[in-house]
Amino acid sequence: MQDLARWGLPSEIDVLIAGGGTSGAALAGLLARDTTLRVVVLEAGPDYGALADGGWPRELLDATTIPRSHDWGYAGLGHASHTRLTSYDRARVIGGCSAHNGCVALLGHRRDYDGWAELGNEGWDWASVAPAFERAKQGLRVRFVEDSEVTPFQRLFIEGAVAAGIPRVHDMNDADDPIGVASSPVNIYDGLRWNTALGYLDRVRGRPNLTVLGNVLVDKVVTERGRAVAVEAVIDGQPVRIPAARIVVSAGAYGSPAILLRSGIGPADELRALDIAVAHALPGVGRGLTDHPGVHLQLGNPTALGGQMDTLLAQGWLPDEQTLAKARSQRCAEAFDLHLYAVSHQSKATGAWGYLLEIANVTPRATGTVKLASARPSAAPLIEHAFLSDPEGLDLEILVDGVELAGEILESAPLLGAFGTGPGRVSRADLAEYVRENVGIYYHPACSCRMGPDGDATAVVDARGRVHGLDDLYICDASIFPVIMRANTNLPAVMLAERMATWIGDLS
Repeated sequence: MQDLARWGLPSEIDVLIAGGGTSGAALAGLLARDTTLRVVVLEAGPDYGALADGGWPRELLDATTIPRSHDWGYAGLGHASHTRLTSYDRARVIGGCSAHNGCVALLGHRRDYDGWAELGNEGWDWASVAPAFERAKQGLRVRFVEDSEVTPFQRLFIEGAVAAGIPRVHDMNDADDPIGVASSPVNIYDGLRWNTALGYLDRVRGRPNLTVLGNVLVDKVVTERGRAVAVEAVIDGQPVRIPAARIVVSAGAYGSPAILLRSGIGPADELRALDIAVAHALPGVGRGLTDHPGVHLQLGNPTALGGQMDTLLAQGWLPDEQTLAKARSQRCAEAFDLHLYAVSHQSKATGAWGYLLEIANVTPRATGTVKLASARPSAAPLIEHAFLSDPEGLDLEILVDGVELAGEILESAPLLGAFGTGPGRVSRADLAEYVRENVGIYYHPACSCRMGPDGDATAVVDARGRVHGLDDLYICDASIFPVIMRANTNLPAVMLAERMATWIGDLS
């Protein structure tokens, strides 16, 4: 029996959370606050403690730009035509991707969640999840961006979108709004990127029923007679077995299926091919991986606009991402299926400004896979997003429609005045080829351990997040989304924790 106290772990653990990312940190904070359960969080990256302790790196708190530190180093091919690997950035730090994202906090459309319920996931319709979203907004301190904060480039984008027929709206989180353009709601407080470690763990770090341990790599879940009983992890280079009454895997859309597969939980043929003993055959593990495929248009660098951006930067606030348009392609029958958003960035080396117009398909049909390269916990999984691989070709057509709409925005008077000549006439065939060659990730991986009813061969967890066929094993992160929502996964991942905390905390 190993001495768990050596690493500051309690001898008895009620709920062990494998992964202290966006969902895992929020879930731990809720359980520690609302129950007397002994809760342990194992995070693969560092735990920087409470904000007041002063240990958080500046780049993780700076809400103006997306940091490139603390990354897992995941990569893969975005499309069959690609020859270079795409970086699939994921944060390896307490708070997970909420600690290094663009601070956009969207929830999507009510049809996203009503659709979940219609697939057999009771309790996930919009009426059921809306209160959890409101609590999640409070936890992340989500707020509106004032008009006075909008940067010159972002203001031009809003004006151009309106000129192209997209209405100006106030709240991008109105779950009934089909289309519109505005500044995105953000998880920014007092200029800081407000992640779930700050929002959910800081308020309970002093409680005796919470232990947060950083730099711990979870290898696998140990099961006995149909029940999860422990995890095996690597601490200070040593393998450690950590028993717990209940285990929650919260390692994200890439990490959670990888942990299950190393545990012998997944497609039996894949496991045997890697000499992993099959503990519980579950064919849906690692299947259904989804993200919003996207492309971007690189704009010019007008001197006058750069001067305006420099002036605003001198005042101390100039975020890379700020505004968003929800729009419809020709294939959209309800709500919306396109995101268009403007991105600006100043080169630290030259001081020159760069401007992008991003287009993303937020109702993708194509799905990919997460598989193991080996049984070693340090080995990155094999990630295949398979963008644009849907048989009907709808994902491609939607993105082509989006690029055409982006062209209309760029040809509007506000943007033409700043950037000059628009893209002009380009055939759909040429646009389709451009999309195929340049399609990439929106950094919203999800659905690789899908939620679904018993009997659904593709489902990994039930509507309470319990792994099918195993007791006391749950998953709480974006991997369990049955269908990806028309939003980034930041706020929905926190909603999951808010929704599931009561269920996971019930050990009766």
